[in-house]
Amino acid sequence: MSYWPAEVRDRAPLGDFPPAWASAWGDDRYGLWADLVVNGVVQRMRWIEPSMPGGFLMGSTQKERDAIKDKDFRSWANERESEPRLVPIKPGFWLADTPCTQAFWLAVMGENPSHFNEDAAAPRLPVENVSWNDVERFVLTFAATPAWGTDGRLCLPTEAEWEYACRADTLTAYWWGDSFDPALANVDHTRQKRFGDKQGTTPVDRFPPNPWGLFDMHGNVWEWCRDPWRKRLDDPDAQPEGDAFAVRGGSWIARPGHARAAFRFGRPAAYRHQFLGFRFALRSSCPGPEGGA
Repeated sequence: MSYWPAEVRDRAPLGDFPPAWASAWGDDRYGLWADLVVNGVVQRMRWIEPSMPGGFLMGSTQKERDAIKDKDFRSWANERESEPRLVPIKPGFWLADTPCTQAFWLAVMGENPSHFNEDAAAPRLPVENVSWNDVERFVLTFAATPAWGTDGRLCLPTEAEWEYACRADTLTAYWWGDSFDPALANVDHTRQKRFGDKQGTTPVDRFPPNPWGLFDMHGNVWEWCRDPWRKRLDDPDAQPEGDAFAVRGGSWIARPGHARAAFRFGRPAAYRHQFLGFRFALRSSCPGPEGGA
């Protein structure tokens, strides 16, 4: 039986609501939410509705790219970003409202690889220093643990899904506008941060969420995506480049231009660093990445 009116049923969670894995759920000003609990640690998931039939506008305008002050960054963006184009997102999916925290990773994997793990706030800091291969082990651990109730549905978002969620129906460089605001995201806007610093990442809910209730979509840690890395997404003939996967969102040591919704980057699957983490999705099925392992 469906509890959803016919006119909005295609935008409702697959399998209806609440999901079987949820320990709590509700509806607030950001939309539907449900809590996934593993070994006592809670991760709130947000329902990301499918796009309108035509899709959402993915990419960046030439005006946005021209505004990047650093010549090398601007050149990278021009070579790897495309003019906004309509990309459909269907069906909807659940997305973690924060990057995966150190506490949640520890609850699942039993160890903590993070560089910034000695701070008192460490449980609420994003897990970092994890490779795409490490995240794949995390996903497989969920699939092998039926008691957690996700039935093999846990996976990484695609690049398109990530950007769609990041933008949250906005068309600007950041969800709040075209100019970077250091009060809204953790990036290196002063150009004074260093890898040897004792502090780098910040608690995943320190800054305000975007209009869909998602925290840290800009900055804090780069986030792995499910897609193999391709130089361009608007070229149907572009092939995956080696054993690399896309990362999005910028990080605590990245420049503001790297944290734009449209900025694209890629890293080898085995690459680990203290600026690299992830957030996960839950869907009805999670096929392997095209061309990936």
